[in-house]
Amino acid sequence: MLITKNFTTNEMLCQCNYGCGQDTMDDEFMRMLQSLRDEAGFAFRLSSARRCELHNSDISSHHLKKGIHTYGKAVDILTGHVPTTKVLELIKQAQNIGFTGLGLNLRGDRKGRFIHIDNRGEDFSPPAVWTY
Repeated sequence: MLITKNFTTNEMLCQCNYGCGQDTMDDEFMRMLQSLRDEAGFAFRLSSARRCELHNSDISSHHLKKGIHTYGKAVDILTGHVPTTKVLELIKQAQNIGFTGLGLNLRGDRKGRFIHIDNRGEDFSPPAVWTY
């Protein structure tokens, strides 16, 4: 089912082994993500979107049950297939749209590279930029 003109609930589905079926994303986050897609002009491949608490604690580097992905306010965009100049543009566009969390994993095997973007807001934590 379409959430926006370019993103479906299937793309947002938690990829856990628990069969949780969680795919609900924050409306404002999805509006911003669609704006980013429109500005970028190319389709995103997502490696992670919505996560249930169990899945988040399994894969989070901090092993938190409640991370920003559990609120439906974050995605990880695969960038290994994207030229470096486009990745840099994507980062700038995400900041200009108002995403407040930006994590970069741009080292190692190209197929595993990604950018995490989120809309954490004041209720979650202050704006942040980090590398993996």
